[in-house]
Amino acid sequence: IGWLSEMENSGVRFYANNGTSEDLISILKSKGINSIRLRIWVNPTSKWCGTEDVIKQALRAKNAGMRLMINFHFSDSWADPGQQNKPFAWRNLSFAELQNSLYNYTKDVMQQLKANDIKPEWVQIGNETNDGMLWQEGRASTNMQNFSNLLKAGYRAVKEISPTSKVIVHLSNGYDNQLYRWMFDNLKEQQVEFDV
Repeated sequence: IGWLSEMENSGVRFYANNGTSEDLISILKSKGINSIRLRIWVNPTSKWCGTEDVIKQALRAKNAGMRLMINFHFSDSWADPGQQNKPFAWRNLSFAELQNSLYNYTKDVMQQLKANDIKPEWVQIGNETNDGMLWQEGRASTNMQNFSNLLKAGYRAVKEISPTSKVIVHLSNGYDNQLYRWMFDNLKEQQVEFDV
């Protein structure tokens, strides 16, 4: 669903079972989908997956009566276990400035969502953060405290604007019990708050 506006812009159309062209979100809802997850990139090279695009898609979901998850990547493109690249604009910041930028950016996006009467049910602080985010400073295997402080800044920013949104710490590889025990035991030791 994160590609929806880009696909529509390039002329892709979606069809219901009866062959009529319809809005994809309406089709998904008719199939029983009641929630969508939208990724957000800080300064994407295209106009897709940036704040403005995400708000437009979130409004469509809200108007369809769907629940919403916002997935902050804290990058200008994909963040995953193999790459957690800082946004270009944040590349030379000190750790304190990096933490502050994450907080301010998260809070700004949440405020813009709120101004559009959009309340995400879930907010993901980072994507597939198996080894932290915003490398190298936020790499969990080399500095769990820094990673924890970034999560705390994101949690605080979300809850200040939308106290009922559930904040997610997101890892991939759900089958990897050792990874999950290592990560969540350390986050609890660092007193990181999260809901999911």
